[in-house]
Amino acid sequence: MKMVIDIGKRAVGPGHPVYVIAEIGSNHDSDMEKAKELIRACRYVGADAVKFQSFTAEGLLNQLMPDKNGRWVPHPAFPVIERLTMPVEWHRALMDFSLATGITFLSAPFDSQRARLLNDIGVEAFKIASGDLTNEPLLRQVAAYKKPVIISTGAAYLYEVKRAVDVMAQEHNDDLALLHCASLYPPSYEDVNIRAMSTMKEEFGCPVGFSDHTPGSTVPVAAVALGASIIEKHITLDRKAPGPDHAYAMEVEEFKGMVTEIRNLEKALGDGVKRPVPAEEGERVGARRSIYARVDIGKGEIISEDKLKIVRHAYGLEPREFPNVIGRSAAANIARNMPLKKEDICA
Repeated sequence: MKMVIDIGKRAVGPGHPVYVIAEIGSNHDSDMEKAKELIRACRYVGADAVKFQSFTAEGLLNQLMPDKNGRWVPHPAFPVIERLTMPVEWHRALMDFSLATGITFLSAPFDSQRARLLNDIGVEAFKIASGDLTNEPLLRQVAAYKKPVIISTGAAYLYEVKRAVDVMAQEHNDDLALLHCASLYPPSYEDVNIRAMSTMKEEFGCPVGFSDHTPGSTVPVAAVALGASIIEKHITLDRKAPGPDHAYAMEVEEFKGMVTEIRNLEKALGDGVKRPVPAEEGERVGARRSIYARVDIGKGEIISEDKLKIVRHAYGLEPREFPNVIGRSAAANIARNMPLKKEDICA
């Protein structure tokens, strides 16, 4: 797999800015104008991409499920999913609106027809939800489109992730990114296990990131510090609104704050080379010490320890030269409180 992939004109991977995906999901509440308002909000907060969910009730859920007594009864979520289904015609309209707004449009397909629809309208990349990590027919279909694929890996063992990566490789698609995720809404901090993201990076040699459902920005910012190249987080206009995804989503100003924290952290992480930055050059003099004359020292006079002091600022010989100065004679007059220089000491 590649360590850096391209989503449109944007490079994603180590050494490049974190790719922030604002997950709208079903928080449009079947309202096109709300969907557009959320897209504008995602651009405002500084996200790189918006992401919707492309599903139908029939393509996602069986209409019956067993109750606690083992009897097959109507699935209670089926009518909710029917209500929140994004109509076919919305896809191109929202992608065009996103592009006009200046942000990338993504959506996660939950069945073969929706995957084909997204490919037909020209999405720049595919996102696969954690629940479809083992849906190999869908993985193969999406991989075969030869576009970047971002796969969430919530509730998965490493061997299951490896199987999904192998499917991508079998379809000759190495434009893959993996997101660690705790498939809980929300998870506890103890359930997050951010370090598993680093394990996947080492194991598979591809960009990794974190799909987050925790409150606040602590976990996504920490994931960036540990090497996340992608952060995905749900966004809403109102966390108190009814619906399956609102309660654990970030409101707009919170999301904006998270992106600011991520961008500040990127600057702070630097390149890892241990060296002074240009702004520190003054501190190399101002905060360090040199050898100074405690008293007047005449030319030819033997320099003893009691005639010297080691104080700020670093305008003369470094403290490490102190043993080499003791017992030597002065090559010139050295005034009290003046730094010793190399030329002041007889060879």
